[in-house]
Amino acid sequence: MPTWPVDDAQDPRLEPFTALTTRKRGPKVVVEGEIAVARALASDHPVDAVLVTEAHRERLGDAIDEQVPAFVAGAALVREVVGFDFHRGCLAVMPRPSSPSIASLCAGWGGGPRRVLVAESLADPANLGAVVRNARAFGVDALVHGRGADPFTRRAIRAAMGLCFSLPIVESRQLPETIDELRESMGSDTRVVAAVVGPGSVDVADYRAPERAIVLVGNEGGGLSAPVRARADDALTIPLAPGVDSLNVAAATAVMLWALRPGQ
Repeated sequence: MPTWPVDDAQDPRLEPFTALTTRKRGPKVVVEGEIAVARALASDHPVDAVLVTEAHRERLGDAIDEQVPAFVAGAALVREVVGFDFHRGCLAVMPRPSSPSIASLCAGWGGGPRRVLVAESLADPANLGAVVRNARAFGVDALVHGRGADPFTRRAIRAAMGLCFSLPIVESRQLPETIDELRESMGSDTRVVAAVVGPGSVDVADYRAPERAIVLVGNEGGGLSAPVRARADDALTIPLAPGVDSLNVAAATAVMLWALRPGQ
């Protein structure tokens, strides 16, 4: 790997890593922490450069491709560059992963069980990142996300532990229409199931999971919008103890995906 020691926070080669707390959404994303950076490097997505302490460079080892520049600096200099009290000692900068089309997403799936998670209006990047992590943990094939946080902010990537780089993420501005297209592409036997709170729903423990499912989750405050909820074939709920009105969306998503895993 090309490795360059740096000792000047004003080094122009470090510009992509500077002033991270004030950066807005753009064509590049920044990844924090050794685990997330290692997963970015191991993914199919290109990485432009890494900024690491010597200890992190040694631990990453061959994970850093020969074509990826590695800038090595002391921990204090790394904190000075990024502009806040950063203690993870390892960052990467890379192009924002592109949002695949539904057609390209489903083209190579063939037969067998499939799960797609649709998350509507998740405004908290940490919640969204945790939902991505849950989706990967329970074998979801793709995440469709609309009208919410950016899944590739530093905070969302950190909460996802970098698993966002090995999960296809479709960003949709028209979720109802995207769900319709997704159902058509996945096949006529696909069921759309909505996670809800309230009457008219079935206990998820009593529901027989279909081979192919599109699972809808919404934010804690408003839940699913009426147009998205209207796409659901089935409404499922997680029974809660008296006095508890809802779960955090990431926790609810984990329970729902575990209960709806194929073969249950």
